[in-house]
Amino acid sequence: MKKTTLILIALVTVFSCADELRFNSPAIEANYNGSPWKAASYAADIDFGGFLVQGTNNIETIQLITQDDTAGIYNLGGDNPNVAIVKDASGIVYSTANEPDPSFSLYPVEGQIIVQSINDTNPKTMTGTFWFYAFSNDGLQTVNLNEGVFYKVPIVGGLVAIGNGSGCLQVTQQVNIALAAFNATDTTMPNYTDACNAYKTALVSKIDICGDPDGSQQLIVDGLGTCIP
Repeated sequence: MKKTTLILIALVTVFSCADELRFNSPAIEANYNGSPWKAASYAADIDFGGFLVQGTNNIETIQLITQDDTAGIYNLGGDNPNVAIVKDASGIVYSTANEPDPSFSLYPVEGQIIVQSINDTNPKTMTGTFWFYAFSNDGLQTVNLNEGVFYKVPIVGGLVAIGNGSGCLQVTQQVNIALAAFNATDTTMPNYTDACNAYKTALVSKIDICGDPDGSQQLIVDGLGTCIP
């Protein structure tokens, strides 16, 4: 009986230490296609006004890219500018910006990056969770990550998005800037045509880079017409 009690105490001690390590050390972890995955190295950056969080185990690399650099919920897939990217051991890149092939629609393109807190220490760190389905460029292969956690990941800079992952964020910001200028320009003003054309050009770039699954961006472009008041 005494021996059994000692074993139970030892087990409780081991699991308590594991929990303490998990929640008191920087980490990026997730279930990768149903198997546990943990980053061997990790870092975050602020690029184009949003976060870029990266973890790698020297075989696969995961990147989480958000539109803004504040705490909040960032939806993935569809027309959202936020992106999750995975590069696997074979060099195949999967992204929530890719659409599945029509013949391969078992999983939808969706997910979330939830930035829960930003700690203003030196270096600054960030904590949150994530889950997503991402597809290869041809839409015929997919990866799923769920129960993902990034904990106290240092924001140190110097990261580069895989492929054109940050491109959608950049052109979305350009659209927002052009839209603000367009809304501030009345049709009676001499610079109306220039402001309208700048807005149209930014929208077309966004369609080319981010896609336009529901056609809403193209409707705006068509509605602007020839930009002649």
